[in-house]
Amino acid sequence: MPLTGQPIPPLTRRQLLTRSTGLAGVFAGAGVLSACGSGATTASGNEASPAISGAQVNVTVATSERALIAQYTSTISAFPQLTPSLEPLLRQHEEHLAATGVEVPDPPDQPPPSELLVAIAALSQAELTAALERRESCLLASDPDFVRTLTFIAASEASHVAALKTVRQSQ
Repeated sequence: MPLTGQPIPPLTRRQLLTRSTGLAGVFAGAGVLSACGSGATTASGNEASPAISGAQVNVTVATSERALIAQYTSTISAFPQLTPSLEPLLRQHEEHLAATGVEVPDPPDQPPPSELLVAIAALSQAELTAALERRESCLLASDPDFVRTLTFIAASEASHVAALKTVRQSQ
């Protein structure tokens, strides 16, 4: 530990992932235990259902990821100048969808807001909602490996909120 007044060196990616994996295991264990108890409450304040199957959680997550992919795709189509900023986030959502191992249909087409800044704000809100939903999914999932995956997806989606804030500020 550095002495007072000395800067703390930044964590390397390896240190961050190692610490994240350890914390993910702690959260996974706590999430599974809390979801299994009677009267467990999720992030949205609803009762957690211990009877929900792992497959149902996978489908819910996959459906949410598919909706985010559709929202990013339509926003990029409407505002091609955002492609360099939004495409990496879109690709991450495609990876999240693949991690669920579930195929779900595309949602109905929904055009993005017509104003650029409003469209970015809508993506940001969708990312925030998704991050909170993934946290809730962690409490409902039963497979520890999938819980770990969900924690990384939740963290990714939370980081997208910050990335979109930067995109919005640059416009």
